[in-house]
Amino acid sequence: MAIKYRPLYTVFRLFPGLLIPALLAVCLAAGEGQAQNQDTAQVKIGVLAFRGIENARLRWVATADYLSENIEGSRFEIVPLGLEDMGKAIEAGKLDFVLTNTGNYVVHEARHGVTRIATMRSPRPVETGNVFGAVIFTRADRTDIQSIEDLKGKSFMAVERNGFGGFQMGWRELKNHGIDPFKDFSELTFSGFPQDDVALAVLNRKVDAATFRTNTLETMQSEGILDMKDFRILNPKSYPGFPFAVSTLLYPEWPFAKAKNTSQKLAQKVAIALLGMPENSQAAFQGNYGGWTVPLDYQPVHELFKELRIGPYKNLGDITFTDLAKQYGHWIVLVVVVLFLVVGWATWIEVLVNRRTRQLSDANAELERQIVERRKAEEEAHLRQAELAHVHRLNTLGEMASGFAHEVNQPLAAIANYARGCIRRIQKQQCNSEMILDTLDQVTAQAERAGQVIKRIRSFIRKEEPSRNQADINEVIRNSLQFVRTDTERRNITINLKLQDRLPKVEIDTIQIEQVILNLTRNAIDAMDETPHGQRSISLETSINDSGNSHDEITVSVADSGPGLGEHLNASDGDSLFDPFVTSKEKGLGLGLSISRSIIEAHGGRMRAVNSDGGGAVLYFTLPAADTIKETPHE
Repeated sequence: MAIKYRPLYTVFRLFPGLLIPALLAVCLAAGEGQAQNQDTAQVKIGVLAFRGIENARLRWVATADYLSENIEGSRFEIVPLGLEDMGKAIEAGKLDFVLTNTGNYVVHEARHGVTRIATMRSPRPVETGNVFGAVIFTRADRTDIQSIEDLKGKSFMAVERNGFGGFQMGWRELKNHGIDPFKDFSELTFSGFPQDDVALAVLNRKVDAATFRTNTLETMQSEGILDMKDFRILNPKSYPGFPFAVSTLLYPEWPFAKAKNTSQKLAQKVAIALLGMPENSQAAFQGNYGGWTVPLDYQPVHELFKELRIGPYKNLGDITFTDLAKQYGHWIVLVVVVLFLVVGWATWIEVLVNRRTRQLSDANAELERQIVERRKAEEEAHLRQAELAHVHRLNTLGEMASGFAHEVNQPLAAIANYARGCIRRIQKQQCNSEMILDTLDQVTAQAERAGQVIKRIRSFIRKEEPSRNQADINEVIRNSLQFVRTDTERRNITINLKLQDRLPKVEIDTIQIEQVILNLTRNAIDAMDETPHGQRSISLETSINDSGNSHDEITVSVADSGPGLGEHLNASDGDSLFDPFVTSKEKGLGLGLSISRSIIEAHGGRMRAVNSDGGGAVLYFTLPAADTIKETPHE
């Protein structure tokens, strides 16, 4: 029988005359209580002290008193414990009943055989039912943390590694957002109980973010410890009728469970007393809950444990040979027999495979020999092609010999004239040192001019291994036109350049591309001879073909105002121009365009010929820009 002394003190202060009779009554009651205590059993309830031991004792002592008053012959005592100590106490048989969080209950149910007899009901304002969750939060002024994904690389705090609301609920939500709390945080710490320390650590900037069970922030705010406006809830969720800030799924509330060795009779009495507790009783009010209901389904908790592979599902999927032998022993024997048969059959197959492998090896050796011979033939063909291109350059040089002779004769004649003039003035003694130096400068300039002409000729006709480097195609075109400048001036042909600026570089063999440009230009010059009247012009144009992703190809076109491709070579079959020995010239060999196309294709480009809409022919070729070339075989 519980005696409440504070109300008695108030009565004695108001009515002093009742003090002596009251003392006699207390003595009698104490004697009666002492006699009853001899027949009263002590019943211990282990309670999880998630906000500290003193807080747990104050919260649940009224519940223990309620059970003591409603179950005759039993005196219930609250034993506040941490997670680890509770497991040890249950295993040692020191507890009769357990009142712990949902996840901790499932663990002890699997390990120690505890059984739930009732589930705690949420306070009346919570319309969702008897559920709770966890909240993940940071400081409200942290602009760098707006979502759970922003927590990577940050420090994080929880209550206990094995705490259900204090870590495991939040762990599951972190995992669903791609965060492994044991790898992706710069620091993961567990504060232990009371869990109020977690909120204070975030508030005081000791950690970047944290998690614990729902309703804790609201409770601390009602107690004046903190202001929830100072926090930002990450991954906020909303459930109809659930008034607390929450970041996770909701799970069943705390269960009241009996230990394995607690009698069923006592457990039944406790269950009846709890289920009969009014929701507005002193015990419910002091414990901040709305009474008790029948045990709920804790399957959602099992699903969380399965997903995280913790608790009773820590070794989920691990299978031992003993387990297999017990369940599938006869199948194992059958598999062994089949295995022996398969091994025998595989051995015979191996013999056949080895025989066939030898045959294939011989065939492969023959194929490799043929491949080597083919590669050798291809290399010889490339060499012959290079030789042919060199011969064609010499032939082209022969055609341009008169032009080159004219270009060389001009500076030589100038040198001779300057020298004779200088001699005459010296003989007549009409010269001075300034005049002689000026004349010698002119002689030097003309000599260098002649040297440049000879240098271009030697560079063009030299025979050496092809070498590619990055070059400006516009500059290559300008250098190539130096070879035909004399011819165009002599024949009164205008060269028009439409060269696009800032083109990407091309990776080419400069001599080979000069040969192509020179060949196309000379063909255009020769075509002008068939149009003696009217405008005689050649246009060289460069442009870029942009594929949308990167610079793709450089296009070079050579257009003339001649008679065009001819009646027998129209735009539809213009490719036949590039066949060997096909020519419209009386004395031509028909190799120039064939060699030119081979050179362009070896550079990864294409060459075409079409009739121009305004008359004349257009021959153009493409070259890949250097930044798009991955690996182009060199000729």
